[in-house]
Amino acid sequence: MSRPPHDRPFLVLVVDDDPSIGTLAAACLKRDGLDTVLAADARACERALARSLPDCVLLDLHLPDRSGLDVLRHIKHRHAHLPVIMLTADVAVQTVVAAMQMGAWDYLPKPFDRTKLRATVRNAITQHRLTLRVSQLEREATGGYGDMIAAAPGMERLFQQMERVANSDITVLIHGESGTGKELVARALHQASSRSTGAFVAINCAAVPETLAASELFGHEKGSFTGADQRRVGRLEQADGGTLLLDEIAELDLALQAKMLRALQERRFERVGGRHEIKSDFRLLAATHRQLEDEVRAGRFREDLFFRIAVFELEVPALRERGDDVLRLAQHFLPRTLRLAETTEALLCAYPWPGNVRELQNALEHASVIAAHGTVRPEDLPRRIRNHPDVGRVLQATGTAAATRRHQPADDSPAGHAAAAPAALRTLEQLERDAIAASLARTGGNLSEACRALGIGRTTLYRKLERYGIRRPSTEGDG
Repeated sequence: MSRPPHDRPFLVLVVDDDPSIGTLAAACLKRDGLDTVLAADARACERALARSLPDCVLLDLHLPDRSGLDVLRHIKHRHAHLPVIMLTADVAVQTVVAAMQMGAWDYLPKPFDRTKLRATVRNAITQHRLTLRVSQLEREATGGYGDMIAAAPGMERLFQQMERVANSDITVLIHGESGTGKELVARALHQASSRSTGAFVAINCAAVPETLAASELFGHEKGSFTGADQRRVGRLEQADGGTLLLDEIAELDLALQAKMLRALQERRFERVGGRHEIKSDFRLLAATHRQLEDEVRAGRFREDLFFRIAVFELEVPALRERGDDVLRLAQHFLPRTLRLAETTEALLCAYPWPGNVRELQNALEHASVIAAHGTVRPEDLPRRIRNHPDVGRVLQATGTAAATRRHQPADDSPAGHAAAAPAALRTLEQLERDAIAASLARTGGNLSEACRALGIGRTTLYRKLERYGIRRPSTEGDG
């Protein structure tokens, strides 16, 4: 039986109210290098599953607080691929059939045979790992996971970890630089879970004013504060039956962190100005570009909330660490009618992409407006990319730096344009005129949107409209 990623020992959860059963099972499984966690009842089982996801569950049919079949139903609903082996002194045919129909992997009569226990658990874990491996091969064949396109080793490791926790209710903390696609990871986890038919509710904690954050999260009652002219349903309530993503969770203030801790522990809360508790069954995903351990040490983030949300952590690699994924993503963002010149490909791979995938998408949208003759050349990319030192070295090495300088104005002033060679200037002017006209047509005359697409300021656009004799739209959108 192969080891799991990062040499983590396989974990078996033993759910039985008889401590001698758990102790005996742990001793048997330890001989195979397996770790065990013991739970005495259904509530302890649920808490254990919230803290870590095991590779196999040994579940007693008769628990003090709930039927083992009810617990089995709950586990298979939240963790469809997790193998569950029933432990029972009742070997009635109808009981065994019911358990197998509900998705149990196998059953063992009590008192169990130690050799049989070890063999059954080994087989269950092996089958589980094969299921995960098949999913991995399917991802490799399609070149991604969900809506994410990737083939880099770091992303494959991420996908493997996502596969492990996707179809579960375990709380996941997603960490990565801004623009790496943390929300895409969260959406993929939601789509692969048993909650996929429920709502996916995301809130960017950094984008909500501190005075309105409590209302956004928990909702408010009519008249609870000035301007509250009607009841508002908060994000936690909207996510009932689905998934809640708290993006940039480190930006929550300490007072709101305390309220969130209680809501996460109990899945109960009150609206602002409300008197009645509201229940919401949601799965929590959290994301941040900060190192929360540092925030805890600095006193800006509650340690108890950190332990509540960092049950399972995922690290999304920066784009500069993903090798040829840059080119895969670039071609994905471009229209099918455009291709990348070889020099442009080298340039894209050399640039460090501090803004990650979001910056790459922005750059390719800019280039698609300007590019001519079906090819994206270095001069079609935003100036901040062309002027980066790493990119300059690539252009010099390929002998295109001079050509690029000839095809780009030194600045936006008339003197800058006059310094260029007349033939090259006429070519650039024609391309620029066409690009501006096409951008205005595409945005319906919205100057703000056109400026963003072209990567220039509004004042510069006004000057170029006048220079090229392009009529300004009669209605100027502010976008």
